[in-house]
Amino acid sequence: MPDSADLVKRLFEGDPTLFEGDTARHALGWLHHPEAYLGDWLDQTYASLPRRHQRTILLGMGGSSGPARLYAQSRPKNQLTVLDTSNPDTISSIDFSNAQVIASSKSGGTIETQTLLAHALVHGLDAKDLIIITDPGTALVELGESLGAHIVLGDPATGGRYSGLSPFGLVPALYADWTIAQLRDELASCFLSEELVALAVEVADQRAKAIKNGEAFFPVNGDPITSGAALWMEQLVAETTGKDNRGFIPMPTSGQNEYRVSEMQGHHLVAALLGRHLGVDPFNQPNVESAKKNVFSLLSGEISWAQRHEDLGAMREDMMSSTYNVLQVYAPLSTSEELSSLRSRCESVYGPTTANLGPRYLHSTGQLHKGGPTGVVGIQLVQRPVTEPARIEGRHYTFHDLHMAQATSDFQAMQAAKRKVYQFVVDDLQEAAGILGL
Repeated sequence: MPDSADLVKRLFEGDPTLFEGDTARHALGWLHHPEAYLGDWLDQTYASLPRRHQRTILLGMGGSSGPARLYAQSRPKNQLTVLDTSNPDTISSIDFSNAQVIASSKSGGTIETQTLLAHALVHGLDAKDLIIITDPGTALVELGESLGAHIVLGDPATGGRYSGLSPFGLVPALYADWTIAQLRDELASCFLSEELVALAVEVADQRAKAIKNGEAFFPVNGDPITSGAALWMEQLVAETTGKDNRGFIPMPTSGQNEYRVSEMQGHHLVAALLGRHLGVDPFNQPNVESAKKNVFSLLSGEISWAQRHEDLGAMREDMMSSTYNVLQVYAPLSTSEELSSLRSRCESVYGPTTANLGPRYLHSTGQLHKGGPTGVVGIQLVQRPVTEPARIEGRHYTFHDLHMAQATSDFQAMQAAKRKVYQFVVDDLQEAAGILGL
């Protein structure tokens, strides 16, 4: 084990052998994103982006949407809407006309981004107003070229949750009321330095003292359900550390100190180092990928919204004895405040509880739920949509089908990972509260 000074030097130099596995060999591009993107690239990109309208809508999930929420939260007058859902009721409420639309996906194959874009193109989006952010060579590049869209390429040597200082964060920021000068000023502290690395090593060492039997809680300032900054931090910690039955469990707190974009690189470093302390590969997400594949299999058959027969007594006993509980809620984005309240009430009765909306959490804490500490109990709450089903353009299924298939896929994936999980189909979150005995 290297001493602190040697660790700082090797991390500053981007030594991939510091980390478990071999993913780091092609995943450390984020260390030098400030140099790559805050100079001429930023000026040229700003000048080339379409700006015919005041409103902008971002279609993306996880690392392709979290940074946008982080940047937007500190600009309360911005007109950027982040649409990170497959919920039919939320989607039906969105007006895609007279707006720029950013379709953001590193892989280019994210099913939510693909289907939302297909929907937007027949519901008001003019291709002249479409910006695509993706890595080189993806199917989204090919589609964008065929539509005549504006394409911005990301860095394939960086995973989604470490992409906030790359086009996946900076392009949305330019539509979220940030000027070039403000970005350069705010992000000046994100350039890699030995001092920045040394501080991250110290912070990670302190956090690591909480680890017991391969797990620990990680206090998150704010509530990831309602705070874009807290949501970004939750994904960074959960997806980086939650694997091999180990991990840090991000827990919302009442802390009001919101995370700032100027701190982004420091948090990147700390998260990677926490993965190192746990002895896991910080840059992969094996359980996320496996769950995604199951969705396509389910969509090839008939999707059922039938209620499962769950044992409420057994569920409540499991919740009482768990390491932590998670409410995995498939409902409109507009239910965020109600879900936040439900989580707090659940925690007061059953102990440590996290929550977020699906399918958003699948690209974030979903890795932790299936790959992290085994003492989790998942409570999946799927709210019936009130809108009528309509086939997605170019697909044989509806958003109703996709939404339920994503819930069912993750339910099955948690069972396959030997996690306790219960699923309920409800009309609203008030009904859910009754099921939980609140």
